[in-house]
Amino acid sequence: MVTKLYRYKIPWRNAFREGLILSHNGGLGEIAPLPGFSKETLQEALDETLSWIRTQKKVELPSVSWGIQCTQKKIKPVHIPLCALGAKSDFTTVKLKLGHLSLDKAIHLVQKHLGKFKIRLDCNRAWSLESALEFAKHFRKSDFLYLEEPTKTFEELLEFSKITNFPIAIDESIHCDWSKIPSLKAVVVKPTVVGTITQVPPHLNLILSSSYESGLGLLHIANMAKTSLPMGLDTVHSEDLLLKPIQSQSGIFHWDGSDPILDMSKLCAL
Repeated sequence: MVTKLYRYKIPWRNAFREGLILSHNGGLGEIAPLPGFSKETLQEALDETLSWIRTQKKVELPSVSWGIQCTQKKIKPVHIPLCALGAKSDFTTVKLKLGHLSLDKAIHLVQKHLGKFKIRLDCNRAWSLESALEFAKHFRKSDFLYLEEPTKTFEELLEFSKITNFPIAIDESIHCDWSKIPSLKAVVVKPTVVGTITQVPPHLNLILSSSYESGLGLLHIANMAKTSLPMGLDTVHSEDLLLKPIQSQSGIFHWDGSDPILDMSKLCAL
């Protein structure tokens, strides 16, 4: 058994994304808790990973569990169409981010795309129940595939669902009792945050989503998704760990493989 652990730090937005790369028995996994979403810090993940390397005992932290699972999976080339607004390819589905917009601008943006695409909406828990209900007055529930996390709290989300019967998707509410949402249509799962791929009832859509991992993490999620399973893959980092970068152009997520996979000069051995 050969196990090695590395640390990385790559530019992300106006700061940096930090994480760990675990090499175990020839497989690679990424351990990168997402600040603000993951319950553990990077230091806590590092401590538990080092303990696991010594003892091989069961781990508790989601990001560590997911990273270890990934070392057991082979990374294969991927070529996946993504829903993307403004892409040159012939897309039928777009996802609109509304959380950063005023209510009026959000309404206008959605109305602008009605009838042109199948629409998914993501509000990132930005609205009060009152604002979400005001938004709903301007649309029919059949106007979009789902509305993801429209309200600030889970209790407000339950109330919004009961009042409007609009199709709902959950992401941040993954740890709540989402089975209580009467109009739930989709469950967004960030494996790094929850530690596994959550099982959902057959009448619900399961959507795998990344957590701003490096290209290695994106490849694992893309490889584990079935062709019929929707995915939410973040923008590829401008500076990444992969020796051969992922191409994400014209709405296509493409990586045709390389050996070795990682640029080791960007990793710090621990």
